[in-house]
Amino acid sequence: MNKFWLPLFLTLGFASAHAAPVPPDVAVKETTEKMRDLINTNHAAYKADKAKFYAVVDEVLVPRFDVKGIAKLVLGRNWKAATPAQRARFTNSFKNSLIRNYADALLDNYDTVEARFQPLRLVGGETDVTVKAELKRKVGKPISVGFSMQLVDTEWKVYDVILENLSLVTNFRSQFNEEIKKNGIEALIVRIESGEIVKQAAEKAG
Repeated sequence: MNKFWLPLFLTLGFASAHAAPVPPDVAVKETTEKMRDLINTNHAAYKADKAKFYAVVDEVLVPRFDVKGIAKLVLGRNWKAATPAQRARFTNSFKNSLIRNYADALLDNYDTVEARFQPLRLVGGETDVTVKAELKRKVGKPISVGFSMQLVDTEWKVYDVILENLSLVTNFRSQFNEEIKKNGIEALIVRIESGEIVKQAAEKAG
């Protein structure tokens, strides 16, 4: 699994809902430990049953992301051109393909990265913030990461991740736009549903 996207899935998870929004940096810190604890406790079972682990990732990790918001950003102007059915298929298949592509790396490397978060100062009324952290690895230099988060209803959700000045949204948007120009949005969706193009995009990211 490529080194670029792995830290995203090592440091992010799901925080249970509260009556008032959990501060974004607190949510990320708490859910980091939740995901690691789950893997640590059930590592052998997850390795033996990947489908079970994919379901756990979908339940625990994915809700921390603004999945529809990310899908809209990744498609850019092509979102408006897509039919409602195509938008739904793209959003769901993109999410599922990301899970399949990165879950194995998460299982193999969950104990090799430590996230150290920078203090986040909120003055009140913010709806869009960036939670910054440094990812310490057992081998190699630390990696800087920024979680772009926005308030969706009563929860802070991630809509982009910046690793070493490279954006998840920008990376996929540029490569998906090329595919759409060549073959159209329907062809892109079919390739994502097969799991092919997301894997290629991740590999190109480094």
